Amino acid sequence: MSTAVLERPEIKKVSERLSVYLAPIALYENGESYIVLVELPGADEKAVQVSLDAGVLTIEAPIKVDLPADAQARYSEVRLGNYRRTLNIGEQIDEAKIEACFKSGLLKLTMPKEKGGKARKIPIKTA
Repeated sequence: MSTAVLERPEIKKVSERLSVYLAPIALYENGESYIVLVELPGADEKAVQVSLDAGVLTIEAPIKVDLPADAQARYSEVRLGNYRRTLNIGEQIDEAKIEACFKSGLLKLTMPKEKGGKARKIPIKTA
């Protein structure tokens, strides 16, 4: 790769700016709960925050890297900034029993189903 490409001003501007990234998720379900896996590569386990407000689950994690004060970005494919994801969890989750576990950049949320919440088919009307 040529040096001219690495020193393009638009690359430097993008690299120096802190962005918010949508954390990728996977959703699983069994008879008792929903399991959400959230990828947060580079996140410090102590900095990951999970909150619940009015049925909306919010996951946030800042990505911080210690660089010398005079370091200038030349090229970067590394995401620096913050991860954020919000999920509407609905009424069929027992909010008081949600558990979170973080290991090796992967957050696992186990969300038990509410005892009364049962799956049902919704009839579709034709116009």
